[in-house]
Amino acid sequence: MRRFRIGILGCGYISNTYISDIQTFYKDLKIAACADLVPEVAMAQADKYGIAKSCTPDELLADDSIDIIVNLTPPDMHPEVNRKIIAAGKHLFCEKPFAPSLEEARQVLDMADRKGVRVGCAPDTFLSSGLQSMRFYLDSGIIGKPFFVAANMTNFGVETWHPNPFPYYTDHAGPMFDMAPYYLSAIISLLGPIESVAAFSAMPSGTRHVYTGPRAGADIETSIPTHFSSILRLRNGVIVSMNMSFDIYRSDLPALEICGTDGTLSYPDPNFGGGTPKVYRKEQYTGTVYQQTEAAEARREKFYELPELYARVKDYSRGLGVLELADAIRTGRRNRTGADLILHITEAIEAVRASAENGGFYTMQTTCERPEAIPPGVQADKFR
Repeated sequence: MRRFRIGILGCGYISNTYISDIQTFYKDLKIAACADLVPEVAMAQADKYGIAKSCTPDELLADDSIDIIVNLTPPDMHPEVNRKIIAAGKHLFCEKPFAPSLEEARQVLDMADRKGVRVGCAPDTFLSSGLQSMRFYLDSGIIGKPFFVAANMTNFGVETWHPNPFPYYTDHAGPMFDMAPYYLSAIISLLGPIESVAAFSAMPSGTRHVYTGPRAGADIETSIPTHFSSILRLRNGVIVSMNMSFDIYRSDLPALEICGTDGTLSYPDPNFGGGTPKVYRKEQYTGTVYQQTEAAEARREKFYELPELYARVKDYSRGLGVLELADAIRTGRRNRTGADLILHITEAIEAVRASAENGGFYTMQTTCERPEAIPPGVQADKFR
């Protein structure tokens, strides 16, 4: 079987997770080279992970042996770097966000179509064990007909752990570009595309304090919203309440809950590939009408864990989308993280920001179908 040769372009913080996970779990992929604008950084990653070649970005683009390039450069560089990768005739997997606007995303994807190369984009967490199990249970009707989703990313930014938090508080950054893609990809893969959006935003403080890294003690002055509250109406009529915030120290709001006519499904964190689904069925609530016992009362108060139906490779993992892209290239099928999903998620981010800015409803122009479900019980590196 063909083993795809992978080039890593951008050797910053997130490259550690991509490289280590691909090398550990996905044997159909071989990381053949890594590149960075700072040669010493690329060389350090090559030494750390035993990668045969470290080089400049231009040298990586010119390497005829590379099949897929993974773009891990800073987000503001994604469109330009994506174009260069496509122009070099390489298949592309891009870390999120794909582009800062729907227009730029279209331009890049149109170029890829003309060049005949495949494109995939993070997040790929919806392909992993936890969210694919959620998809199976949802499709099986375990909670009846879904009608409402609560999706909440509530933390206090990145300045307490990231070595370089400054880019997270520039234009085309913040919680919508950094974290919303995980939640949007989960929602769309589980329930389908978005039809319309209404949103509000807030900026509780214009100053962020850096707690870690080489610039610890410095302040970040920001003029972008760092909290977004939105309502999404899906094409199938499901209503989603979504909060994306870099301003909440702690909250008990659920990360992801789907309410249906017969119960509720919950998931711990769409940012993670591994996670245990939980269910609450209506019978737990109505059971105390018939059995007024301590056992019935106890059942009424709790969610029950459901088994994951796929191998959990790792809780926090990256790189599965690269493998899925390679499998799609090999078999000739469409990859699940392809153009339609990329455009729809990009527009959804744009829609929330636009609605929050102008105070009106936003009607989506793009659409997509739910990515094909992965059959339960298959190996962790298989998709059919």
